[in-house]
Amino acid sequence: MTLTIALSIVLALLFVATGAGKLFGAKASLEARDHFRMNPALWRTIGALEWAGAAGLVVGLVTWEGVAHAATVGLGLLMVGATITRLRYDSKPSGVVLDLVLLGLLITLLFLDR
Repeated sequence: MTLTIALSIVLALLFVATGAGKLFGAKASLEARDHFRMNPALWRTIGALEWAGAAGLVVGLVTWEGVAHAATVGLGLLMVGATITRLRYDSKPSGVVLDLVLLGLLITLLFLDR
């Protein structure tokens, strides 16, 4: 249970940070958006979904665990999309690895005993 809490909080903080960059137009985030040739509205939507997923991870810790499961699956799907996007646009291998590590952590969280 402690691992579930710790992993949920760490992942929530990571997705809040990456979502904030997309929502508030951080320079590095805008450069990534342009590199991936992504529509600004879609980029902000992804940021909002990252925040929603992060909130779901935290809410799922204190209320109904189904919320956490749904958030974990949703964030996992976002990471699958991120990985595909990076591969499509010949991004740095380190970015692909990071996306896959986050996906692996989300899958681990999904199957941890709650």
